Formats: sequence, structure tokens, C-alpha cells
Amino acid sequence: MRIAIAEDQAADSRCLATDISRWADEHNIPLVPLPDIYESGEGLLSHFSKGSYDIIFLDIFMDGIDGMETARRIRKADSECRLVFITSTKEYAIDSYDVDSSWYLLKPYNYQKLSQALARCGAEFIEQGQFFTVPGKYGDQKLLLHQVTWTEYINRQICVHLKNGEEQYVRMRQNEFAGMLLSYPYFCDCMKGILVNLEFVEKIQENCLKLKDGSLLPISRLKYRDVREKFLDYSYQNIRGQAAYAD
Repeated sequence: MRIAIAEDQAADSRCLATDISRWADEHNIPLVPLPDIYESGEGLLSHFSKGSYDIIFLDIFMDGIDGMETARRIRKADSECRLVFITSTKEYAIDSYDVDSSWYLLKPYNYQKLSQALARCGAEFIEQGQFFTVPGKYGDQKLLLHQVTWTEYINRQICVHLKNGEEQYVRMRQNEFAGMLLSYPYFCDCMKGILVNLEFVEKIQENCLKLKDGSLLPISRLKYRDVREKFLDYSYQNIRGQAAYAD
């Protein structure tokens, strides 16, 4: 999940970023990276391009380009990014519909209201639709992150094993491919040339990982300790997130 905040009050932006991180942690949704914070609309726009962010929080009253104008410029480039306005007045609530905003968050907001805003944005649905782009036989292809169970480097290409049992082949160097996947906390490097999605791991054994479909993936002796710690940490975070969601 990629989230940005445009807010000229440093204390407010830090508080919002902390609450967003708390919500993501409780729902077991990784933020890649943590929310980017900009002090102005100009700052955000200078780093923005289509697909840069899934959700953007915009303060309406900022020096320079205000939040509403920033939203209009964003919409010219990206019609799918979710927009959430944060402000101390209801004055611009109607105008927010013109840029297809998902929520209008009034200051001072509480954590429950923020959770409602993120739910309205379909944050969990967005996360499940996360993908990365890789070169394919007929041009670039998209791979859904949560459909990848594990990958292996063979014959100078990546064999990507998918949840539905299919395989896709990607012509990339292993270090470049691994760099993309390992930025997500649920992917793990368990053996040279092999990456695994911890979402599909049932348990860790003495020298291998057992996947939920019964497959066994070897663990390098040198990597065992790190793999075990990462799996246990992921399992703990996942259980805690499910408990919080149930509450």
C-alpha cells in the first residue's frame, strides 16, 4: 500500500502518519514505504505521477496551491487514486465530490473516523490488487503480489509459481527481481535463487518451509535463523491483525 500525506502542519502530518501506520499494522497491510509526507501541494505534485500512490490525504488549507487545486491536478493524471481531504471546516465538502474524493475528514478527527475513511477507500481491496510490472514475452506484464506463492531462478530466468498452480516466466536477473519482491515484508529469501511468499507458508521445519499446498522449499543453513525469525514475526503480526479486525 502506497500512501501520501500533503499537510503543512508538521505535528498534524506526523500524527496522521502514526495513525495510518497503526491501522495498517492492525489489518496486516504493509505500507511500502511508510506514508510519504509533503509540506505543500507543490511538493507532492513534484513527485507525483500516475500510479505513484493508492491513497492521498490532502489538507485543503495550505500555502501556495491548496488541497482542492492539488486534487484537480492529480485527477488530470490519475483517475483511480483515492483522495481523502483533511480540514477543519465543512465548507468545501460539496466541492470535494468534483474530484471524486472518497472521504472528507474533519479536524480534529479520531481514530475511528480515520478507520472509516480508509475502509471507504477500499484499502484492503487495494492491497489485494497490488501488482508489480515485469518484462514479458509480448511486452510488460503485471504480476499480482498476493497471487505469487514462490519463485525460483532457473536457466537465466525467473519461474514464478502462482496460487492457481500456473507458472509464469520472467527474463530478469535474480538480484533485480529479488530487490522488487523483498521490499514487501511478506516475501522472504530462503535459499539462493528462491523467494517465498510467507502468506502461503504453513510451517517452518528443520531445513525447509512447508507450504499450504504441501510443497516443501529448502532453507539455506546460513539463512535459517533469519528465515525463522521473519516467519515467526509475520505469523505473529498476522494473528494480531486478525484479532484486531475481529474486535
